[in-house]
This record gives sequence, C-alpha cells and structure tokens, in this order.
Amino acid sequence: NLLRYLVQHRPRLKVLLTSARPPEDFEDWASHLINLQVMHLGTLSEAEARQLVEHPTQDFQLSYTPDAIRQVIRLSGCHPFLLQLLCYEIVLLKNSQPLPERHTARLEDVEASVAPALSSGQFFFEDLQTQGIDALGRSMLQRIATAGEDATVPAADFLPARSETAVEQLRLMMQRELLKEVEPGSYRFHIELVRRWFSKS
Repeated sequence: NLLRYLVQHRPRLKVLLTSARPPEDFEDWASHLINLQVMHLGTLSEAEARQLVEHPTQDFQLSYTPDAIRQVIRLSGCHPFLLQLLCYEIVLLKNSQPLPERHTARLEDVEASVAPALSSGQFFFEDLQTQGIDALGRSMLQRIATAGEDATVPAADFLPARSETAVEQLRLMMQRELLKEVEPGSYRFHIELVRRWFSKS
C-alpha cells in the first residue's frame, strides 16, 4: 500500500521491483500493482558480455586469451550475475599468482575458477533450486545435469510417465530459463554453470 501510494502521489519517484518469479505468481497482489509495467530482463548480448569481462573498469590490467573469453561466455551464458561471479574469482586467482603470470587469464584459469564461483555463489544457486521447484523437479534437473556438458536429454529419460506434477515442474523450469527445448521433446540446460551446480548438488 505504501509503495502504491508513493507511485501515485510522488510523480518524481520511481519504484523498481525485481523478482525471479513470473507476473502470474503475483495475482493476489493485482489490486496493489495496478499501474505496474512488467519488463523481462534477459541475458546480455555476447558483445555486451565481452565488454563487461574485458573492460569492467577503465585501465583494467587483465587480458583474456581468445579461448578464455569464449569459455567465460559459454559457462555464464552471458548472465550478468554469473559473469560477475566468475570474473571475480578469476581476478582473485590471478592476483594470487606470481607477478609475470598475473596479466593474462588463460583457459585453465577460467576452469580453476569454476569451483570457487559455485561455492561463493551458493545463495544464488540455492535460490534457483528452491523457488517453486520441488524435490521431484530437483531430481529431474539432476538427471539432466549428470548427462554431461552440452548433453541434450529426451524427456522420456527424466520425466516420470503421466505425472502432471512433473510436467508442471518442467514448465516452470522452462519459464525460469533453467532448461531450453533444443528439439521437440529434448532438453538441455540454458547455462553451463547452472548445470554444473546441479550435477554436484
């Protein structure tokens, strides 16, 4: 009620609410959010992701080999938070290395930063696996995750037959962009870092 009052009576004030949940989850709030404009925020473009990785600040001293930058983009899926998370761990790693090795991030540095990123981003990943996803959904995600990197898994391999609950969980995973349908009836993870989290959890 307070936010609605501020929006209606303070024209110079803007309120931005963010949520991983879709608008339909807030139907009970419809009367309060009547003048809300819904916007979907997706991932960055590859060019934007490269800019963020290679030039996060002016005079950034760390450069990436072509293989390393491709791997950062592939692992993060150009997701802004995951880009920041992975690059933060890469910078920490490079700062711990001998001075002559510090200025160039290589493919092995990116891979060495994955485990620390999964650990330090724990709350983000735990939120992914709990918001609306039940134990059945988590087991479905783990089955797909353990199929391996870039694996496309037929629904028959992870979807319990004639289970309405499982179908609803799959719909939710697609809506939350955890999974994508690569070809009719076959799915894979949208983002490799997320797949790695579910494969280890």
